[in-house]
Amino acid sequence: MKRIIALLTLFSAVISVRPALASPKIAVVNVATVSERYQRTTDLEAQFDALRRRLGQERDAMKDKLDRANRSLQEELKPGTEEYRQRKRDIAIMEAELQWFIDNEGQKVEKGLAESLRNIFDDIQAAVREVADEQGIEIVLAADRLPGESPDSPAQARQMILLQKVLYWKPEVDLTQPVIDRLNQNYKPAAGAAENPIRPVETAPKKP
Repeated sequence: MKRIIALLTLFSAVISVRPALASPKIAVVNVATVSERYQRTTDLEAQFDALRRRLGQERDAMKDKLDRANRSLQEELKPGTEEYRQRKRDIAIMEAELQWFIDNEGQKVEKGLAESLRNIFDDIQAAVREVADEQGIEIVLAADRLPGESPDSPAQARQMILLQKVLYWKPEVDLTQPVIDRLNQNYKPAAGAAENPIRPVETAPKKP
């Protein structure tokens, strides 16, 4: 009995202290909106689009060269000759180089995009920290809103609903616009220089 009374006394003391503790200031940020309106995101999307177009042109040029070599083999050379066999070997090398180019450059683009997205998120976190510190905010939650259009299936609707992290907040605790302003204020790309999304394109090893 004495132990129970002691525990109740301790519990009552804890309860009596809690109202005296200051509640933490909480705010929200819509990360998707911030990312969309961050100028660095726009710049990187443009750079990756240009890179994909350039790699697509290089791939198409390699395919055209391979197609011409195959047509030449069938139309100009006689099967069984040494020249025919040599041309077949050259075509096999061209096919391997094309496949290497598709696989290698595709992976590099995806890796570069993943790294860029992580860098953008790091920028967002830094801007959120700056704005929150200036306003004396201790906790910032990621919040977003359901899109206006209904999803195509119940499964998609259920997933979108379950992904909602914050159900309600007052407009005055929304730091989305201040964070966007801070990001774009801090982002100063070098004049005339574009951020390189991936390393320079390499060429496949050539036949010795």
